[in-house]
Amino acid sequence: MKQFLKRLIEVYRPYRWAMLGVFAFIALSQAINLAAPYLQGKVIDNLINKRPLDQIYLLVLATLAMSVLHIVVVSYLRELYEIKNIDFSVPRHVSRTTMERMLGFSIGQHISENSGIKQSIISRGQHSLTTLAMQSLYQVLPTIVEVFFLIGVLLYFSKVLGSVALIGVVVYTSFIIFTNTRFRSDYKKLEDMQNKNSKFQGEVLRNVELVLSNGQEQRAVRECDESFGEVADFGRDIATRFNRFAATRNMIVGLVRFSILATGVYLVYRGDYTVGQLVMFLSWAGQALGQVSNVGNLHRQIIQLYTSVQKYFDMLAIEPDVTVLPNPVRPDKFKGRIEFKNVTLRYKRRDDPDGEEEKETTPSILREVHLALKNVSFTIEPGQTVAFVGESGAGKTTIVHALLRAQDPEEGQIVVDGNDLRVLDLKHFRESIGIVDQEVSLFDHTLRYNITYGLNGRGASITDADMDRIAEMSCINRFFPRLEKGYDTIIGERGIKLSGGEKQRVGIARALIKDPDILIFDEATSNLDSENEALIRESIKKASQGRTTIIIAHRFSTIRRVDKVIVFEKGSVVGQGTHEELALNCEPYQRLIRNQMI
Repeated sequence: MKQFLKRLIEVYRPYRWAMLGVFAFIALSQAINLAAPYLQGKVIDNLINKRPLDQIYLLVLATLAMSVLHIVVVSYLRELYEIKNIDFSVPRHVSRTTMERMLGFSIGQHISENSGIKQSIISRGQHSLTTLAMQSLYQVLPTIVEVFFLIGVLLYFSKVLGSVALIGVVVYTSFIIFTNTRFRSDYKKLEDMQNKNSKFQGEVLRNVELVLSNGQEQRAVRECDESFGEVADFGRDIATRFNRFAATRNMIVGLVRFSILATGVYLVYRGDYTVGQLVMFLSWAGQALGQVSNVGNLHRQIIQLYTSVQKYFDMLAIEPDVTVLPNPVRPDKFKGRIEFKNVTLRYKRRDDPDGEEEKETTPSILREVHLALKNVSFTIEPGQTVAFVGESGAGKTTIVHALLRAQDPEEGQIVVDGNDLRVLDLKHFRESIGIVDQEVSLFDHTLRYNITYGLNGRGASITDADMDRIAEMSCINRFFPRLEKGYDTIIGERGIKLSGGEKQRVGIARALIKDPDILIFDEATSNLDSENEALIRESIKKASQGRTTIIIAHRFSTIRRVDKVIVFEKGSVVGQGTHEELALNCEPYQRLIRNQMI
């Protein structure tokens, strides 16, 4: 809990002065709330003692003035202050903080976690954090202040009644703490189940075309319903058990009210206090216990929010496994000399994000640390075009990930232009690379936005003439005429309005428009027809001139003109040279040719 509160305070540190303003309004509110029962008690005593009516009405008007003051000054001005300084600013701050933290993780860390569960933890965590903070600021904190304030006043006016109220609040608070401890693990389990449900539902929606094309609608609905049914049953069981504790909790409040009333009646009967003073005491005690009861009614929700926020904090607390030095090397331009020196890299085991390994469904070999690269060494000279070839899983794409610092190698060194990759400004280095993946990632935005995405905010300076030039190089001009709004056409989620080949052309255009120092193509022509493939190959050839180019190749046609071919097998380099040299002397390369792997 101490660590949790520390994290919560850290998140809201930028708004500490705004929150102090809220505290000032809370203190003013408590002062006004104290005045009203005091005046009401005076009215009753004056009535009993037959005081002049004008004096009594003066007290009544003072009570009315306190109510108006509370409504105008406290309620209206406080809410206006909160709207301007907290209510909308805090959620924005939380969202920004989350995004900055998540994008601080390495590519490898993101690859190793399920995106559905991660998204569920983030969305539920952000919402719960904001809700919990607002409830704490607007309900729990005012309650704590008011209860201590009122008990202090009760103790000042009557040590007996104040002590009864204090004992009741201590017992009530102790019971809440006991209940929290009792149910925390249950609500954590419920949170894990809900995150898994969100993951399952998200996967169905992301693969809705697969579900519908195979006629599996009923199966998806059934599996989803069964999964949610388990959550509902477990949640119902927790709520039922929690309700028993809630009944006991409410009984404590009732007993405290009765004790204060019974004690107060006795003290009035004995002549220690007047009836008006008893009414004043009961009003103050009622306010304190009413506030405590309100927090009690929020008790279950607060436990649930705490669980969601704790999981969210745990995710944000993970340290990035790839860090940049305080003063990194930032050359104006990269020549493109790349050297791998005895690089060994292991993919870390993928743990279940909910803390449970998928032992039932995951083969044991996948739960071990996977040796992805073993003692890999090669050199790419500036301006060379080099092809990586090998069977699926041989380590070709892993080399690219290592070059992008998705994960640092356990052994060996990656050197770019004479500098260890780990001393380079990583953001600047990645901005200097144009990469076209086999599966091109696209946003649900305009064609222009997707093509210029890698320009680091310089997209607005790109003219239509520049776009036309890149469109011609990447063969986008072949399908451009059918786009109703040209470059400003929305291409849909993951580019759903484009064909596979059209998506790859957008990916190529995005790489080329950066005018990068290093180009990487992960079989950029794999989804193109033969005519467009030839055009794209020619575009790649032109774009590659004067810059280092890496091609992950699956077709012989792609590597005929490269300067060097590097052959991978089971994470190791087993051959380097030209196509002709390897075809004569490298048995794994010969096998790839025979099996038409390239």
